[in-house]
Amino acid sequence: MRRPAKLPRTLGASALFAACYGNVGSSIYYALGVTAAFALGLTPVALILAGFIFVSTALNYAEGTAALPHAGGSSSFARRAFNEPIGFIVGWVQLLNYTATVSISAYFAISYAAAMGQYVPALSALGTDDGHVAATVVLIVVLIGVNIIGIQESSLLNLVLAFADLITQVVLVVLGVLLLLKIRTVIDSIQLGVAPTWGNFLAGISIAMVTYTGIETISNMSEEAKNPGRSVPRATIWVIVAVLFVSAFLPTIGVSVFPAHLVNGHYTTLLGTEYKADPVVGIVTGFGVVPQIGATLAFWSKIWVGILAFTILIIATNAGLIGISRLSYSLAGAQLLPRRFGVLHPKFKTPYVSIIVFGIAAAVLVLPGILVHSTEIELMSAVYSLAATFAFCSAHLSVMRLRFVEPDLYRPYRMRGNIPFGRGHIPVLSLVGALAIGTVFSQLVFQNITNSTWIFAGWLGLGVLSYVLYRKYRHEPLWEPLEVPPPPDREIDRTPLEPHPVEARLRMGRRERVLARAAAEPAHRRRRARRWLEFELFFAQHGAVRGVLIVAVFAAVSGLAIGVDLSSHDPFGSQLQWSPGIVITALLAAYVLNRSRSEV
Repeated sequence: MRRPAKLPRTLGASALFAACYGNVGSSIYYALGVTAAFALGLTPVALILAGFIFVSTALNYAEGTAALPHAGGSSSFARRAFNEPIGFIVGWVQLLNYTATVSISAYFAISYAAAMGQYVPALSALGTDDGHVAATVVLIVVLIGVNIIGIQESSLLNLVLAFADLITQVVLVVLGVLLLLKIRTVIDSIQLGVAPTWGNFLAGISIAMVTYTGIETISNMSEEAKNPGRSVPRATIWVIVAVLFVSAFLPTIGVSVFPAHLVNGHYTTLLGTEYKADPVVGIVTGFGVVPQIGATLAFWSKIWVGILAFTILIIATNAGLIGISRLSYSLAGAQLLPRRFGVLHPKFKTPYVSIIVFGIAAAVLVLPGILVHSTEIELMSAVYSLAATFAFCSAHLSVMRLRFVEPDLYRPYRMRGNIPFGRGHIPVLSLVGALAIGTVFSQLVFQNITNSTWIFAGWLGLGVLSYVLYRKYRHEPLWEPLEVPPPPDREIDRTPLEPHPVEARLRMGRRERVLARAAAEPAHRRRRARRWLEFELFFAQHGAVRGVLIVAVFAAVSGLAIGVDLSSHDPFGSQLQWSPGIVITALLAAYVLNRSRSEV
């Protein structure tokens, strides 16, 4: 038996940082405007709060990727921690995540190209709604062809553009603080509960998650890292510092330039209306009010920002298509998608079927812009946020479960802040991050921004249906499928592999393994219902006091969350919105910890 060919390990921490920041750092070019449309004067606060969630998620990915340096991100974590069906569901949602990334990056790349229409008349046609959508579709189709041919951006180009983007954003922050920032204007722009309303502010935090598009880039490139255990955490920390710096200062400057104001009885900001499609260009226009050098500085800043944003957003779009191809190829290789998705082009050796299918899906996601016009940006952002928060929450739960089911797994990096529990430790950041992301996801689901919830539900339903039909077609079980041991991290073990019979590879569920060790039950004893047996095993494992305490804490937290959410004192509205996310995530976390404690 031959091991499959692996990608060469040539990337260091700087290359991983460049690739990730090229995707995450580019998000500010579109996330700022759509977040400001909801959060108004509290836009900086919304981005900072979303940044805290980003920190926990990034560190979570750093631990998981350093331990499992394989492409797939949260899907790979879920397959290892749970089983293949759950891994497929997470991977299918990740495909929607990448699809939305392609759509939104291409759409805003055209927006920044259209912003230069006043200097280049040929680009003025991109300013119309129909022209904008048509150009976006054309760009996606061109990049589909590029990825089929197999032309990828070089690491050196990524590195140069990422640092050019970072330097540009730092310079804009410094110039903005010196020339544009007016703290009094920012404070006066905030009217709690009115501009924005509490519901819109929570929606702004949810939408602000789009700022951190591309956090899985490092995970997907970990198979090419020289030393994943060292370079992945280092690159992740660099990305965290850079992104939080820009996300804290640039929105504050934007609100200072375009404060919230009253228009026809409603508060709004030009950052979320006129400049929603190109918010950074809007910010640099503020330099025009500076005496003497203002006009010149604004002119050259708009040109530089437009060119740089257009370039780096195209690279982000291409990175999304590369992510689609790698993930779908991985799922097809694990027999979770039809093999057709993993077929390579006979000439170019690229998974062209996956690229075409999901590239077309990205183009279709842009087409509603012809009808909904101004709400197209909210639609794409909400779809991305739903898919991303689902994948992020699953990553938190998977990493937490791996601490128990594989306590001896080599982890070059472990998150700090751990609570001893049984034979393992509960990572506090994973638990808190899962609860926070579950709240954001629940808010997005109930708010249903421009019918994004129905799109997400339809995509999820299509994935489940296709998985069931495909497994039935292959005559394979839907749950606990065959399991192949994970490949070694390095090709240094030259021991020949010995094939095992199929029955030896049949994955027996962990519950069956535990029950198989139990003593045989006397024939005359009446078999107890499984649900009561699980309760008895739970309390026997944790002890009566600890078991009652766990149940009481979960019930108290869930009851308090639902009570506050439904009460008239809830500033976000007296209806179910954010509390179901806390309840469901807490239930999943409790179940994971309970099962993990009793499994070996």
